Amino acid sequence: MIKFLSLNLLNYLAPPYAAYEFDNILDAKQWQQKQAWLGRLIKQADADVMAFQEVFSAAALAEQCRALGYRYFLATASQLDAGSHVYRKPGLALASRYPLRQVALYHPASGEKFSRQPLVAKVKLPQLGWIKIYVLHLKSKRPILDEAANQPPGDIEQYLGRWQADKLRTQEVSCLMEDILLCRNHKLEAVMVMGDFNDDLSQGALQHIFDPPLPSLEPIEQAWRLHDAYLLSPNNEARPATHYWGGEGSVIDYILLSGEFSNDYQQQVAEVLAYRCFDRHLTHADYATDSQASDHAAVMVEIKAWFDDSGDAQ
Repeated sequence: MIKFLSLNLLNYLAPPYAAYEFDNILDAKQWQQKQAWLGRLIKQADADVMAFQEVFSAAALAEQCRALGYRYFLATASQLDAGSHVYRKPGLALASRYPLRQVALYHPASGEKFSRQPLVAKVKLPQLGWIKIYVLHLKSKRPILDEAANQPPGDIEQYLGRWQADKLRTQEVSCLMEDILLCRNHKLEAVMVMGDFNDDLSQGALQHIFDPPLPSLEPIEQAWRLHDAYLLSPNNEARPATHYWGGEGSVIDYILLSGEFSNDYQQQVAEVLAYRCFDRHLTHADYATDSQASDHAAVMVEIKAWFDDSGDAQ
């Protein structure tokens, strides 16, 4: 059994630096509390591979993960405003008990179409070998506005800004699917997508990720579809929210799997045994331990390879 976890860390940034705003800085005690909260969650989940979003202090996260037994670590760069202590754009990270190697997008220049360039890597798993992982943090629903404007944005600017944000998020998903399709057309290999999609994937254009293939003579068209790991799991409970805004919960954090993890695919190599959502800090928060927790739940899936110890298919 192998476990995969995804979590938006909410401004994992060591002092004295600030996230987004000049005064959004953790003091030394708050930073220790944030690391302690994350350490407890990692130990509780006991995942084998972990994807993180909103990572500003990648070196600190790598050190924390290694101390907890994760020898392998990759991260994308965060962006610090020139001449200031304010970070505007966070990075992504991947920590693993198994070997990792970073790979490029099929067309590396397409990474510029993302608000935050995805982290693409391969992890070498027992029995399964190398599988491909995309770690994502798509554009939020926050309006895209002209930062150089001399006046606060009006209603029209806010409306158009929200539309532009949704348009960008849809473009990002399109670029993701294009990369997966091109790569799988070149070489069929199992794929996992983990991250914060900042949207409900059952709504609008984003739901095309899950469209079943049309009848075709082309084998690749039977292979491109992605699957929601929650729906592949034998889970009879209502799906918990992974984020709350204004008291209303929504699912915006996902782990998506290629056909190799689904029983409707002839080349299935593994099955999903369980899906878990670590949300107690959101639904039953204790200030003493959760004051520096994330505003997202962690989601985790457990998979089992369809091979016995001798390597033969079951």
